[in-house]
Amino acid sequence: MTSNYLRAAVLIGFAPIYSIAAEPVEEDFFELSLEQLSHIRVTGAAVRSLNLDNQPFSNNPFDHSNLQIPASIDVVDHKTIEARGLNNVVEVVESMVGVLSGESPSEPYSFSMRGFTRNSIGVLYDGVSMGMSTLNMRPQSTFNLERVEVVKGASVLNAADGSAGGTVNIITKKAQLNSNTTDVHTRYGRYNTQSYNLGFNSGGDKHAYRVDVNYHSSDGWVDDSDSDSLSSSFSYLFKPGKDVKLRFYTNYSEDNLPAYWGTPLVPSSVAQDPSTSVVETAGDDVVDLSTRFNNYNVADSVIESQSHWLRLDATWDVSKDTEIKALSYQFKADRLWKNAEFYNYNATNDNVERDRLYIGHDRLAKGLQLSLVHQFTAFNYPQKVAFDYLTSTNDFTRDLGVDFSANADNVSDTVALLNPVSGNFGSVDLRQDKQVVITDALVAHHSIALSDKFNIKSSVRLERTFFDRIYINFDNSIRERKTLDKRFNQERYFIGATYQVLDESYLYAHYSRQHDPIEDALSLYYDINNLEASDIDQFELGMKSIVNKKTEWSWALYHIDKTQSYQTADGDPVRDNHLDSEGFETAIKHSFSEQFRVGGSYAFTNAQYDEFYDTVSVSRQDNSRPVNVPEHIFHSWLSINDVFGLPLEWGLGYRYVSARYANAENTTKLKAFNLLHGFMAYQTDSYRIALSARNITDEVYAPWSDVYYPNQVALGSPRTIELSFRARF
Repeated sequence: MTSNYLRAAVLIGFAPIYSIAAEPVEEDFFELSLEQLSHIRVTGAAVRSLNLDNQPFSNNPFDHSNLQIPASIDVVDHKTIEARGLNNVVEVVESMVGVLSGESPSEPYSFSMRGFTRNSIGVLYDGVSMGMSTLNMRPQSTFNLERVEVVKGASVLNAADGSAGGTVNIITKKAQLNSNTTDVHTRYGRYNTQSYNLGFNSGGDKHAYRVDVNYHSSDGWVDDSDSDSLSSSFSYLFKPGKDVKLRFYTNYSEDNLPAYWGTPLVPSSVAQDPSTSVVETAGDDVVDLSTRFNNYNVADSVIESQSHWLRLDATWDVSKDTEIKALSYQFKADRLWKNAEFYNYNATNDNVERDRLYIGHDRLAKGLQLSLVHQFTAFNYPQKVAFDYLTSTNDFTRDLGVDFSANADNVSDTVALLNPVSGNFGSVDLRQDKQVVITDALVAHHSIALSDKFNIKSSVRLERTFFDRIYINFDNSIRERKTLDKRFNQERYFIGATYQVLDESYLYAHYSRQHDPIEDALSLYYDINNLEASDIDQFELGMKSIVNKKTEWSWALYHIDKTQSYQTADGDPVRDNHLDSEGFETAIKHSFSEQFRVGGSYAFTNAQYDEFYDTVSVSRQDNSRPVNVPEHIFHSWLSINDVFGLPLEWGLGYRYVSARYANAENTTKLKAFNLLHGFMAYQTDSYRIALSARNITDEVYAPWSDVYYPNQVALGSPRTIELSFRARF
């Protein structure tokens, strides 16, 4: 391991235990009275709580506090979401420790953490797997979110797949008994960005329902990149007896995303306004700032999606020691991409070359989960056990269309670099792929308290997956070596321990072994009948602490190994890809007074492929660094409230992301960037008016690279200012 970095990190991590004095922590949302619920304030929440004394929903079958769980679980609750004005899920996740995200339209909102990206980051919706993130992640408003949680690194979750880098769990607001509240939120900002949101909860002793509706639209900061989205959700809670609860939930969402696929790189000699602060290439290619706001897509481009969730939960408290839960769900999504997606500058004719690509998704997922949790004492040791049975079916159909009239380099047409004329999509030839994945799994968790201070938790997941995939050529024949009908039997393991060092300080360690989604490995095999799941091992050591009710603080050291086999061509042997990642993460929140709070986080990641076969460039890239993995990510926030004795709050946030590679060959690098955000808010018990500014310095930067489009970069948004109004009554 990188001993110098990690030794220093440990010293930094332990230092706050001995240096911080006291003040009461803010009340937790779940402990507020009905009166407080209807007049809740988010003052000071911009410096987010680490939620160490709360119970995470993820990876927590025994309802332990975050302090008592031997793993890193990062939580951003609705108070911080509201205080910072975080408008979509990607902004929330990106505010967590060591997380980077990107907005590539081909896979809207991919994440990077702990040295892993794309499908090595899982995404759950209220604890249910959405499948591979590159196929299923969409922008989502935060208005109807209770919180977002991230389980860092490999782990065995309650009732869902885990992933190598981590798992994002998006948790929505649900109907609450004995509560009658109405939430209204509107905002308007630069580029005609506007949002309208309404939420309503009505509940008595036995019945409750909640409705949330939100609409968002924007003209976009790039030419011809307007977007809009609509989401509505409804939940109904029925409590027929003291020990039984039934909950129904449904959500419908549709969106039309910005049709911006990036800005082409050009030789510095061609650029009218060259920028050397965005990208560094093996040659002299740069971003031409005179093209910063140009859109090179076709005029009739499409990036749209419609999705629908149906879910029914039942909970039965059999006794004070035993609980049974059942969940059934169905998720349906239809998505369409119809664009010119890659842009390559051709110096010969001073034009930008474009392709044509049509992709349609039709997905139906359904499943059933049964859970039992029981606590008991055996041999004088308090213990808890939990069992989960899961079965799910994912039926996925993809329509793929390309332009067969394009030249050998897949170029369909060209447009001018400086003044592109959009043109239209035209027609393409279509073919269809089909895939069905059926998974059955049994998960067992055990927790034993060997003393008042020492606890051990272990988990095992046994799963059987049936994989049926048909890959069809454009002439409707079935493609050889790309069709699969196979069963896989796999296991995942976790064992961890916590030790209470001080009153509210816990040292923990764990080891886990699991695998990434097996579908993600398809592209690594010439003959997918050789397909095998990856092997992932993670070791983690960390500490979580609440010091004198005034400071929350955590740190973690980790080491992750991932091995994934691959085959380059017919007759070639099956070899191994191997990624080694290690690092350090820490976060802190400190209240100097009732009015002044500071907080921040830092993540160091050292990740490298010892052996790697790159399917994009069709070459080996040993000893390279993974794409979109920065070595350093730093966040800090401060807030001051009751400014001048008035109900005013000021907040300021800073974010630093170090350089990271844009391609597997490590010949193109996205340079480091610094972002400054701030807000001013006027708040009473019933409403909040806030003025927010993002990217205050108007930095030009590229947050993310799409390896399938190596000659262009998607730039980050310029400075934006937004006025918002929120009321709760």
